[in-house]
Amino acid sequence: VLTFDLDGRALQATPHPVYIERFIHAEVYRVRPDVHAVVHSHSPTVIPFGVTTKPMQPVAGTASFLATGVPVFESRDVAGASDLLISNSALGQALAGTLGANAVALLRGHGNVVVASDVREVVARAIYTEVNARLQMQALIIGGPVTYVSADEDAAIRRMHIGRSGEGYQRIWAMWKEQV
Repeated sequence: VLTFDLDGRALQATPHPVYIERFIHAEVYRVRPDVHAVVHSHSPTVIPFGVTTKPMQPVAGTASFLATGVPVFESRDVAGASDLLISNSALGQALAGTLGANAVALLRGHGNVVVASDVREVVARAIYTEVNARLQMQALIIGGPVTYVSADEDAAIRRMHIGRSGEGYQRIWAMWKEQV
């Protein structure tokens, strides 16, 4: 485990190469004091929603956190034609700006970034973002109007499953640990 400052510099010497995309984490942490965990992934079913005009929206209650919106970060707006990696502070800042107050942002042609208040929640959100992308794609293939989970339903889901019980993602985390 390596520790970095908000400029993406390792706080201890390491013989190992550091991840170039550490600027995603640094810049999100810099602007989002509510965020204590960040996942960046190359989730395969999510990527098509970042390269098409079809927005990612929640179809499953487990992904209701997507109801606030899932913006798409376009690296060309900041770096022109590039390798699509978030490899410096300027790109990290722009991505954090695109993310805004949302839980997820897509990176065109690359993947996504998911944020949350703790590790359990961010892992669950990352998993459910991929699951939701698969379900939404299936619903779109079936055709017809798709009924998405609304922001009001997201609020009700949070009250019921997080606020009232105080459990948050504890139960699913325990199940995943048991499976491992």
